[in-house]
Amino acid sequence: MPADPLLRIDGLHISFKAGQQWRDVVRGVDLRVAAGEVVGLVGESGSGKSLTALSIPQVLPPGARISSGRIVFDGTDLVGLPRKAMNERRGRDIAMIFQDPLTALNPVIPVGRQIYDSMRTHQAIGHKAALARIEELLALVGIRHPRERMRAYPHELSGGMRQRVMTALAVSSNPKLLIADEPTTALDVTVQAQVIGMLDRIRRELGIAVLFISHNLDLIAEICDRVCVMYAGKVVESSSVESVFAAPRHPYTRQLLRCIPRLDADTGPMPTIPGLPPRFDSDLVGCPFAPRCDEASDRCRTSEPPTWREPGHLAVCWDAA
Repeated sequence: MPADPLLRIDGLHISFKAGQQWRDVVRGVDLRVAAGEVVGLVGESGSGKSLTALSIPQVLPPGARISSGRIVFDGTDLVGLPRKAMNERRGRDIAMIFQDPLTALNPVIPVGRQIYDSMRTHQAIGHKAALARIEELLALVGIRHPRERMRAYPHELSGGMRQRVMTALAVSSNPKLLIADEPTTALDVTVQAQVIGMLDRIRRELGIAVLFISHNLDLIAEICDRVCVMYAGKVVESSSVESVFAAPRHPYTRQLLRCIPRLDADTGPMPTIPGLPPRFDSDLVGCPFAPRCDEASDRCRTSEPPTWREPGHLAVCWDAA
């Protein structure tokens, strides 16, 4: 990992107000993304992965705040950056693909016009050059007859095509970092594979870094160089995709891997992780995963686990070594 990654998150805490108290939902996240690298952020719903992603372009939902930590992007700490300076970064240098493209796209404006307006906002580009670039981008993301599709409205496109349009819009200003937040949600398996292939092709051809958020480890394995596993607002394991799949060190990672459907497995009920993640307003004692862990001991339930490290691999667990 280079000494100065494109994105460096240190000790990030994000809080929501519960009654009269602020409660941490994201608890001390550290994350690195190098230029041109694809890093996966994986975990169940409520693990804090989407909030972590939304904190980077500073688009947290109402009621949420960054209570501490640093988000250093391309040498600049984004936390506390003046609104005008952040607006210049957002969309131009940091772009995002949201979970639901139908709600993210304006329903009453043709998709080509939406891409055009974004490009003209962030770039000094002429009208003809912008139209040619939009056609090129739509072809790059796999949309046939791009000149005709530029005139289509979002509701006239399928879910997979809307996601492709969102991707073209996101990369239209040549960002350095693309954040893809569950980009395959509600898409069937075939279209999921097409979207993953599209993202992989774009990052190779355009040379951009990607932070890919998902709850699906199979998709993470398809596209990512490294993976960070989140649970209860904290990164509990981080390493290369190969290391995490071959030798996971945290019980939660092992449980997630066991839940992946396999064609060669015996028929029967699919494996699941019993119980539910802790509520954000609950008081956490010991390891947050201990109540659901089939490997937990007494010290897991009473004492916060240490961080185990070896070159390129990290796990927060008493028994990781």
